[in-house]
Amino acid sequence: MNSTSRGTTLRRFLAFAFLSICIDSTANAELPNPVLNAVFPAGGQAGTSVTVVLEGTSLESLRDIRSTIPDLAVKKLEGNRFKIDIPSGTPTGVYDLRGISLYGIGSPRAFFVSNRTEHLEKEPNDDADAAQEFPLDIVINGRIEKPGDIDSYKFQAKAGQRVVLECFAERIDSKLRGVLEVSDAAGKRLAVNRGYAGLDPLIDFLVPADGTYFVKLFDLSYLGSPAHFYRLDIDTKPRVEFALPCVVERGKTTKVKLFGRNLTSKQDASLDSVEVEITPPAADRHEPLPFNLRPAQIAVDAFAYHYPGSHAPVMIGVTNVPVANGTGNNLDAEHAQEMQLPGEVSGQLADGDKRHWYAVTARRGEVLWFEAFGDRLGSPVDLDLVVQDHSGKKELLKLSDNLENLGGYRFPTAHTDPAGRWVVPADGRYLIMIRNLIGGSNRDPRRIYRLSARREEPDFHLAVISRRTDQPAGLNLWAGGHEMLEVLAIRRRGMSGPIRISAEKLPTGVSCPEVWIGPGQNRGVVVLSAIRQAPSFAGNLNLVGHANLGDTEVSRPVRGGSMIWAAQPSPSGRLTSEIPLATAPEATNVLTAHAEQKTVFQDSILDVEVEFAHRTGDIADEIQLTGVGIPRLMNTQAKIPVGKNKGWISFAIPASLPPGPYTFAIQADTMLTMVSTLKGAKAAKTAVTVVSNPITIEVRPARITLEIDPKTPTKIARGKIIQLKFTAERKNGFIGKIHAELEAPGEVVGLRARGVTLVGQTESGSLQVIATETAPLGRHIFLRLEAVGTVEDQPVFRASRWVELEITE
Repeated sequence: MNSTSRGTTLRRFLAFAFLSICIDSTANAELPNPVLNAVFPAGGQAGTSVTVVLEGTSLESLRDIRSTIPDLAVKKLEGNRFKIDIPSGTPTGVYDLRGISLYGIGSPRAFFVSNRTEHLEKEPNDDADAAQEFPLDIVINGRIEKPGDIDSYKFQAKAGQRVVLECFAERIDSKLRGVLEVSDAAGKRLAVNRGYAGLDPLIDFLVPADGTYFVKLFDLSYLGSPAHFYRLDIDTKPRVEFALPCVVERGKTTKVKLFGRNLTSKQDASLDSVEVEITPPAADRHEPLPFNLRPAQIAVDAFAYHYPGSHAPVMIGVTNVPVANGTGNNLDAEHAQEMQLPGEVSGQLADGDKRHWYAVTARRGEVLWFEAFGDRLGSPVDLDLVVQDHSGKKELLKLSDNLENLGGYRFPTAHTDPAGRWVVPADGRYLIMIRNLIGGSNRDPRRIYRLSARREEPDFHLAVISRRTDQPAGLNLWAGGHEMLEVLAIRRRGMSGPIRISAEKLPTGVSCPEVWIGPGQNRGVVVLSAIRQAPSFAGNLNLVGHANLGDTEVSRPVRGGSMIWAAQPSPSGRLTSEIPLATAPEATNVLTAHAEQKTVFQDSILDVEVEFAHRTGDIADEIQLTGVGIPRLMNTQAKIPVGKNKGWISFAIPASLPPGPYTFAIQADTMLTMVSTLKGAKAAKTAVTVVSNPITIEVRPARITLEIDPKTPTKIARGKIIQLKFTAERKNGFIGKIHAELEAPGEVVGLRARGVTLVGQTESGSLQVIATETAPLGRHIFLRLEAVGTVEDQPVFRASRWVELEITE
């Protein structure tokens, strides 16, 4: 069965299985989240069949696999085992693999397609006496399955052979922090390594004599579990690590030097190289990159180049401006290399203490953007960038790490590459100095970088991640319900305008309204809905972002993102090759939100009516309401009392919020009492989180500035009267009448106040507020003074201010 198009339907299978759950001892209020912890083996050779085992949580009734490997054939075996046929000719690299189960599509795990013969580890192999023997030029799939586990292997090699031992673990979503050792037959340790490529070790071993050699692999902290899987290459064939230049101009054939190991007959442990000509793909091709990419790498436009016979592809950047190679002789201000503007340069800071100098000529008032790429290329550097005057003695701008982390623990977007904006103070020639802050005294040719200098040309990138914060997740949409993705906007080179997001080629029965990320905002939401009769589906969600950049609307594909592991010491997330989507059984809980106002003004208040519908269980607690995807200055919280399922949440639109379109949703959190159908079983409380349909509003500039007298009483006794004094200033050309009322969502309860109209140049007034004898005690929630500006006696403009008023005896 093909992994990307299934002829059979999932609906009957899911409906039957879901019914089974509903009559079980623990009826579920929410769909469990299928999490894929491990795929073993974590890779296979192109043109072969591999039996894989999927391990994780909530993978009940696992029935299929979805993968980004083109034309992958999948056959279900017993339990969680599958036979997959990897097509011959599949390009090497990292692909995504997910399980499809009773509860929908799971979180991703990396799967490496190789061009080497693959083998499996066999236990016991904890020491040299039990070491498994393998030939050269193979890949071993293994696991450090328990704390203290050590995996041992041996191989035969001849003097002068260059054997590369490389462990892939972190780069394929494993928890392993590997340490590699190689020893001779006498037990003498010849080499050891850890942390060569990220956390993954590599040993480049020049065989000293014919004989048997032993390899040990273990975890740095001697931890172990089924999630500590790895792939170990024992290889004498070509291996490419990086390219110079590391970026090429789009549409232009360029000579590129590839650096790696066993590319020539070189007989030492230094990197060798070959030169090739490369033409990057066209701009309209958006093929998934076969790499395990960090969130920060979303801003790197690149493609994969496969050198014949190499173990894996190499990532090469692509740009639409001219590219120059660093000369390597620009080591001081006097020898600064001239740089085209706009343009990029590809350089290499192999020696730890090197500084490279460049020069640009610019005119007064020009806005330039400087950006360096190193960390985001996988280069072991921490770059520092300084702009100086023509003499190289006066510092004008210093740029360092970009520490803004939009995705938090789940999707960390921070990186150590410098980028920033600079306004040219005068016509002239300026110097740019770039250096590596962590070079040390050793030499490392992998320290490559890109330096970009452009005028202010805004751009953006978008990624979506699951709304779940506790564990990795796919996107599973209940029939008749809603599901939400969080959107992160990486704004570049001064891009501050609104971004529109639309969905393409949606499956039958699924809708996804257009949404907006407002001006200057870097977070938003996408909400999908399914009708109750939606047919089963497991596939890909295509989202596209649109924005006006200058006079042109530009579209960008939205990338997928995922947490890798929950509850780890450091943030854990990566980009995914697609955005998965699966439909699930009928929703048991649905949240509906409605805002009467679609156009709102700065300094006003927006009311949203909310209804929580549930098919199973009883509401056992207050329903907590919050806005999601809403600007931080707007956000607030509200509660629906126990026993009710309808309520309101109100948002103050701040005067500082830029005008434009905004989309958000409402999230409800509560507890449901679930009644078991089994005799003697007790009812249990279950936490429930539900999201609503999206709400889009258009914010417009304020025409009225409303202020309440700070001396206004904050308490009123039943049967008493207070005066609520206020001022209402007309602005932005508005000169009409202003009518002021006391309002609240739904209706004002227990208070009466006659409205006041300000005409002519009048800008102040007072409302007489009366508390009735039966007014409910306590603070009146979301009470506000509402001012309505009229044009030809029609209400057009609004302004609002909260009224803090507590009703007492």
